[in-house]
Amino acid sequence: MDFLKRSFTIGGVAIESPLALAPMAEVTDTYYRSLIKELGGVGLVVSEFISAEGLTRKNDRSHQMLAFSENERPVAIQIYGGDPERMDDAAAIVEAEGVDIVDVNMGCPVRKIVNSGAGSALLKDFDKAARVVEKIKAAVKIPVTVKVRKGWESNDVIPLLKRFEEIGVAAIAIHGRTRSEAYTGASDWGYIAKVKEALTIPVWGNGDVKTAADAIRMFETTGVDGVMIGRAALHNPFIFRDIHAYVSGERNVENEIDRRIDAMQRYLAKIDAAPQIDKWKLHKARTVIGWFSKGIPHGKDIRTGLHDITAVADVQRLLDNARLRLVA
Repeated sequence: MDFLKRSFTIGGVAIESPLALAPMAEVTDTYYRSLIKELGGVGLVVSEFISAEGLTRKNDRSHQMLAFSENERPVAIQIYGGDPERMDDAAAIVEAEGVDIVDVNMGCPVRKIVNSGAGSALLKDFDKAARVVEKIKAAVKIPVTVKVRKGWESNDVIPLLKRFEEIGVAAIAIHGRTRSEAYTGASDWGYIAKVKEALTIPVWGNGDVKTAADAIRMFETTGVDGVMIGRAALHNPFIFRDIHAYVSGERNVENEIDRRIDAMQRYLAKIDAAPQIDKWKLHKARTVIGWFSKGIPHGKDIRTGLHDITAVADVQRLLDNARLRLVA
């Protein structure tokens, strides 16, 4: 199993590990991405999707979402929108920030997004989708990548992906569900294999990778260049490191509780130092600590305590108490 020894480039950007953190709304901001990078094993991190409308209309929140730290590199910023005339301008704004890759969201199934003609709605109109990518390619010099689903309902997106390749897209990430399936049923890894076979550019496989064994199985059954992981990283931020350990045959000697609490404390330190308001910090603390505490002893106690917090320091005390109960 030499999958993780593979390195490849995306438009000249070196990807040292064939594992990527998938873009997730309200999740993969700079604080979360930098934590995942610090924990190890991941080759590429991708931002939560950012509105092209917001960027081009100088919306403060949208521009704040462009923030990244040097330790995240290589980092991709993902944009979404249904207007080709704004998507290219938004991509130019992203490039000006100095990121490595601009990624185009053609996979989001959320009704609010698709009703605006963005996300996976672009898979209903291949000509429009191709125009979006053509205009972005003409507007920027950094690599352009696209994240897609296998179709809107039952349509085959491989002809569209071949067009993207001809336009000069540097890589594709393919989720093995249609928009109509959302997150139900099973990700169609057989279709992901067909996409990989049809294209010569790097392909990321996405969907239903929950464990290290799942990641290896995706490599084996699809032949993809890399595996992109989203929801599993919410509950196990160490999954990328765990996959490397699994392949190398290393036995995990880390105490699961200690490493989870360590990850929570690292994350808290990041958001506590952030310039955002306290209300935002508390929301992030409740959300991320809630994810990270699942599956460990006294995790429920931590999550129950999150309801009453009024400051990030309160969360630190919750974690300290959890450690003490485990030692006692």
